[in-house]
Amino acid sequence: MANVERHDFFPTCLYRFKHEFKKNELENMIKHIDTHSLSEHNGQIIKRTGSQSQDELHKIETFSNITNTITNVNKYVLDTQGYIGEIEITNMWGNILSPKSRRAHAPHTHSNNIFSGVFYLKTSSETAPIQFFDPRPQAHVFTPRKKEFSTLNSNIAQFNSETGYGVVFPSWLQHWVPETQDERISISWNIIIRGEYGEPNRLQNATI
Repeated sequence: MANVERHDFFPTCLYRFKHEFKKNELENMIKHIDTHSLSEHNGQIIKRTGSQSQDELHKIETFSNITNTITNVNKYVLDTQGYIGEIEITNMWGNILSPKSRRAHAPHTHSNNIFSGVFYLKTSSETAPIQFFDPRPQAHVFTPRKKEFSTLNSNIAQFNSETGYGVVFPSWLQHWVPETQDERISISWNIIIRGEYGEPNRLQNATI
């Protein structure tokens, strides 16, 4: 057989990382998000089974350590992909997804951002994963049968939810979260890059 080399162009890169919690950090973050999931109904305080918190968690002291980790991880992603600019978190919010809600996070992207991510605070073996869709619309229109699924032939990539772990992905990459079988509490965020966009001496360039 001839000598064959594989070259991977136009990759879609996703990054998984682990965060080391400080004392009481995890409990305090969950408590904060839980508190903002409470609402009053007919004179009773109830917990909403599918909810999102306010979107400025990165400005709250309780979340300062995880915010620092997220910032550093995204700096690493920016650098390894060969881009120049300053990382800025545009928003960060908490999510609670419960089986009682019978809801999924429908397929979506995060427009007007560069990187997005999710970090898990409360999970189990029954909590829903995050799934990403192949961004090439024609890649799976007509394909041979597969010996087994791999990163080279699948049209969906999945990361299981695991407490203490996070995932960073391109904001344009479509993803969703199916219905969960157990309560899932997480943090999500968006990142913009402050700096020059486009290339010099081209019509399409800007400063953000």
